[in-house]
Amino acid sequence: MSTLVRKEILMSNVHISAMTKRLCGHIDMYSFSSKGRTGRRSDTLYATATICGECRARLGGLIALPGAGFFPLALPALAGRENAVRWAKEIRLKLLRKLGPVMAQLQKSQDPLAKAALATFEMLFKIPTALFWIEHREFPFDAAWVVFEVEHLMRPRPTSTVRLSGSSAFVYWSQADHSVIAAAKVAASAVIDIDVVPAAQAVFETQAPYKPAAAESIFL
Repeated sequence: MSTLVRKEILMSNVHISAMTKRLCGHIDMYSFSSKGRTGRRSDTLYATATICGECRARLGGLIALPGAGFFPLALPALAGRENAVRWAKEIRLKLLRKLGPVMAQLQKSQDPLAKAALATFEMLFKIPTALFWIEHREFPFDAAWVVFEVEHLMRPRPTSTVRLSGSSAFVYWSQADHSVIAAAKVAASAVIDIDVVPAAQAVFETQAPYKPAAAESIFL
């Protein structure tokens, strides 16, 4: 076996960490652990299609520990068999009671990532298929889900390097109605088609204080 071949085999089994530009435009340390040139290429594509650790943490913080609150939301009529619709309504209402305060908290935030996170929840509650709610009745729709959805909105084009999920509102609407995704991208425009996602503090310093709009409320 030649020295070159032995070196390539050894390198294929080594985990390499390197500073890498992520989907959000920030540079952070990423671990390349897949084997061979194809694996390394796949790792690189994945890194550039996902946000950095700091942005992930920001999103997690934005939806954590919401206070009491409510969010005005027009819910679509559910489609499906009568019994399924009745059950799905209960599931959706339970989730809305859980996420309503989170959405209200996101609406008040001036962090551009908060606008994107709110857009993902609004996409979720636009889903009219009773079976979707029933199949995902135990799914938490937590911070990891929000990160996954925001990344979908931020990508300029679909990628095969990220596994799709049946719980994804983005995936649902990509198959059902692209106009819903287009509207969400407009709402999340502060983090889309830009070189670098701005820091929350920078946005806070340039915007006026948030004033809630008068609207009919749904009490949760």
